[in-house]
Amino acid sequence: MNRMLEPLALKVVAAATCLVLSSCADQPTAPSASTAAPLPAPTAAAASFAPARGAAQAPAASAVDPGVIQALERMGAYLRTLKNFEVTLNSTTDAALDNDQLAQVSKTARLKVRRPDGARADFADDSGDRKVLYYNGKTATVYDPETKFYATVPAPATLKEVVAQLHDRYGIEFPAADLFSWSGDKMDTSAIRSADFLGVARVDGKMTDHFALRQEGVDWQIWIEHGSAPLPRKLVITTTSDVARPQHAVNMRWNLSPRFAADTFAFKAPAGSQRIVIRRVDGTVEAPGK
Repeated sequence: MNRMLEPLALKVVAAATCLVLSSCADQPTAPSASTAAPLPAPTAAAASFAPARGAAQAPAASAVDPGVIQALERMGAYLRTLKNFEVTLNSTTDAALDNDQLAQVSKTARLKVRRPDGARADFADDSGDRKVLYYNGKTATVYDPETKFYATVPAPATLKEVVAQLHDRYGIEFPAADLFSWSGDKMDTSAIRSADFLGVARVDGKMTDHFALRQEGVDWQIWIEHGSAPLPRKLVITTTSDVARPQHAVNMRWNLSPRFAADTFAFKAPAGSQRIVIRRVDGTVEAPGK
């Protein structure tokens, strides 16, 4: 038996998809970045914080640096301007075993988004398990290529709503849902106990600013790209409420000029596939519908 960190990570993280999809949930549970209407932003993240460069150093104080919050808001404001994008997420998640030993699981997700009503996510883990999720503004479909089973349910008209519905009604986590939590005109940062700038770091060839934040039961770090496109490039979440301190880490590679085929977001049942009903989190069964 094991306990996975990822569900917590999905609630906590948040920088790119609600940020990207404009307003998602009304308030974030944790970082909510990954997740505000444009607010005054620092000129350049590096210039605003740069007392130290190079290797990260331990912050001198455990206070909320307003410059860090400003950098997160700037990132969120930028992400919300993106109309179409593609992001590949390579993640590792610790599973804490009953003896508190950690076992690592690797996953890859490729998320394609056309705001406000198109999304497709192809994801797989290191065991070979694959799933594909489609959303076309009217329905959401989850397809398993190995078994050829699929389930289709009616869906709201916007991405921000369908992400919440899949989670709340069916217990389905939209890949990169952790990027959907900061929203609204102003980010709610009341849960953040400390926020610090740790220095400058290179992530996948991109220069970034490295920030560390702390909330009840969770420490998280985010690396935000320098320049006019402040994209989140890396995210690490540590569950401090668990004695094993499991981590969830994800690297993000962005394509801001994707070309999507006309059928990218439309599911067409392959030959030999079978439609199944889906059980809701309340135990009731979703009728297949039309």
